[in-house]
Amino acid sequence: MSDQSHPPQAPETGEDRCAILCASKELFQRRLSDIIRQCGIRVPAVLAAFDQEVGAAHDELANASDSDEDADQRTNLTASRLTLMGDDDLELDIRINALITRLREAGGRNLWRCQSRYMTLLCRPAMSETTHPAGPEAICLGLWAICRHAGGGLEPTLALLDRLEQGLCQQISGLYGEIDGLLAGHGIGPAPTGQNPSGSTDPRTGRLPSGDTLPADANTLSALQQAVSQQLDADRSTVPQLAHPTAGSGNPTLEAAALIMLKHLSERLTALENRSLSASLDDERAASPPSCRPLGTLRAKDLDLPLGKHEAVAFDTLALIFEALLDSADLPDAIKEAIGRLQIPLLKLSIIDPSLLANAQHPARSLINRMARAGVGLPQESNHPLCQRIRQLAVSARRTLEQDGSLDPQLTELDLLIRQRDQAVREAAGTQVQTVLEHENRQYARLLADHWLRLSLARTGSPEIASFLEQYWWRVMIAAAAEGGIQGRRWQEDSHTADELIWSVLPKQTAEERKRLAGLASSLLGRISAGLDAIGVPVSERTPFLDTLFDLQTSALRNQALTAPPQAAPALERPPDAQAGKPMAETLLRDRHGQAIRYLPDPVGGQAPPRAPAGRSPVGDWLRFMVSPQESPCGLCCWQSPASGRVLLFNPEWGFAVAMPRATLDQQLRSGQAWIVSRIAVFDAAAERALKLLKRR
Repeated sequence: MSDQSHPPQAPETGEDRCAILCASKELFQRRLSDIIRQCGIRVPAVLAAFDQEVGAAHDELANASDSDEDADQRTNLTASRLTLMGDDDLELDIRINALITRLREAGGRNLWRCQSRYMTLLCRPAMSETTHPAGPEAICLGLWAICRHAGGGLEPTLALLDRLEQGLCQQISGLYGEIDGLLAGHGIGPAPTGQNPSGSTDPRTGRLPSGDTLPADANTLSALQQAVSQQLDADRSTVPQLAHPTAGSGNPTLEAAALIMLKHLSERLTALENRSLSASLDDERAASPPSCRPLGTLRAKDLDLPLGKHEAVAFDTLALIFEALLDSADLPDAIKEAIGRLQIPLLKLSIIDPSLLANAQHPARSLINRMARAGVGLPQESNHPLCQRIRQLAVSARRTLEQDGSLDPQLTELDLLIRQRDQAVREAAGTQVQTVLEHENRQYARLLADHWLRLSLARTGSPEIASFLEQYWWRVMIAAAAEGGIQGRRWQEDSHTADELIWSVLPKQTAEERKRLAGLASSLLGRISAGLDAIGVPVSERTPFLDTLFDLQTSALRNQALTAPPQAAPALERPPDAQAGKPMAETLLRDRHGQAIRYLPDPVGGQAPPRAPAGRSPVGDWLRFMVSPQESPCGLCCWQSPASGRVLLFNPEWGFAVAMPRATLDQQLRSGQAWIVSRIAVFDAAAERALKLLKRR
């Protein structure tokens, strides 16, 4: 069905756009500041820092262009945090990244409509959800400002974030509703319905504001219904059909006939359902898994009832969807069983409620999608406690559907189960995250030490000093960088010691220089010894160099180079990994509990990014990805390095974790080797498969 909606209204002039944008920004900042105050933040300096950070993020994202959507827009906003991170920073980073997802879910439809109007206002149809100027990312940058200015330790800061999260999640939807109303009042219409405000048309990456996913294709269900209709016309061309009475036809005879037909249909489906449940009980008595065989072969013509054309199309369409859904290899058997219990109640519903197939946010469709989402990542044969709870929810939902009640309680509990399971997986991955962070900090420290060494060797004229710097003091600088970075006190002191070492062996041409060296030699020797102690160099190994250093400094005092220096003992060779560059094969790390972490190499020919790549963070998403040609596991993205962008994926069912370069993950997503499982609307995906199968028949 073609889109007959009118194109959205855009501001007539740049001045109009600027005025509307300023009004929206002012409302965004003012209401957020009100919410923050209500959460107990009263210090003017902290409030000002929050307001300034949110405003700056809004302006920067608003001034981006479509070409920036896949550039480093999001990266620029967080560059100030991309350094060697301590434990506290890591905890806060994980906590705030998770908060972004929860704010997006809490924003719901109002956030979606607000972003859609911003797309029109800024004339940016490709705006992604992460570059929305008034999106959760801008808010969370303000929360970082609060964390920096509030003071205190980690525990009080996390408690403060809990309080802020509660207040923001309660009021964020209302805030976006106000912004949506403001923009609508200025004549800013939403983007065309064919455009996805998330910035992606890929069915694996779309997301609805309610937390469900966007339909895989807005026309898929229409195309499927059309194909079913054509098949029905072919199958029933010689069979008299009961005309389908339209709503409010005013013909009592037709309406009475329709009611009688629906009553008979309900009785026939109830009998089929009872027979299906009886078969399931027989399976349980036989100590075998309950049957979840789809009733997808059931068609309207098999009911021996004169269904009207529209009812028959709806019935057969839903039957085909369930046939494809319950035949999916991606759903655990226990989840298929739970969804299968809803098949006949939903077949009944499809006859009397046309919105089931027309509305992507219909509660019954959301129920199917969230049941599948709750079990994502579980093995096909799983006895996970979650499966039993979903079975119970399916039984409860079936009773609700029979009584024409609301599915809100079941949907709410599924949302809670999803959040609790995801949080439990992230917490279980905490030690692996810490191990990867420490490993990356060591790698980054080596990069800093390598850069320092190149500069130092360029200033060194003595082969003996150059050899010492490369084989020993380079290791001292690695330890210094790992401890506090290049701004740390240890780095500054050890770097200064190396500078004085290089200077100490240069010929001294003036009395002042000789006097300085005489006063420096003793303290320099002590600092060199302390540095070597820190990296565990034994006294016997360092003695030959110290003897050589004495001779070099003596020659320097005499304003001459040492012509025949004593033969120094061979020093330790530089570790091979320091010269080999980036590893080209998988590295196996172990956390403090001995659990394995498969640290995958950077792409061949790729450069290690100086900071995290741009785009929506995959943290919080379940992905099926490729570790090797034989392995395509499904795990939760628990963390992304703010420095390198490397992501950590984990599933308790594996027994290991995977640390993958973001560039590798992005390449797999583009090529179809990986996809975001948690953003798939299984109902719509099943409709796609059903349409393909129907066309082949």
